[in-house]
Amino acid sequence: MVRLVLVLGDQLSDALSALCKTDKSTDVVVMAEVADEASYVPHHPKKISFTFAAMRKFAERLKHQGWTVAYTRLDDPDNAGSITGELIRRAAEFDAVGVVYTEPGEWRLISALGDMPLKTHSLS
Repeated sequence: MVRLVLVLGDQLSDALSALCKTDKSTDVVVMAEVADEASYVPHHPKKISFTFAAMRKFAERLKHQGWTVAYTRLDDPDNAGSITGELIRRAAEFDAVGVVYTEPGEWRLISALGDMPLKTHSLS
């Protein structure tokens, strides 16, 4: 039974509740560079670049720790453009039964995750 574990760009920590309460032998970490998150408010281009670089480095570290990581780069031709779109795409790819995530700090993303057609479970 595969679950997706969402890790956002501002949640790059081994102590993240979604990582601590899931199973690296069966669950798949999903990380995605998406236009929605990079453009919902104006950000300095360097901030976006640094965030994506940190995400890529963290994803590699998770892989070395034994996690399966589904990472989507901004320039990936299959990039859905949103976190929810990427979760739906990865759920189909891995035949996942749901999504586990640490609650985001943004209401718009909390709402979007709650409105997805996938079973979601927020951890604090």
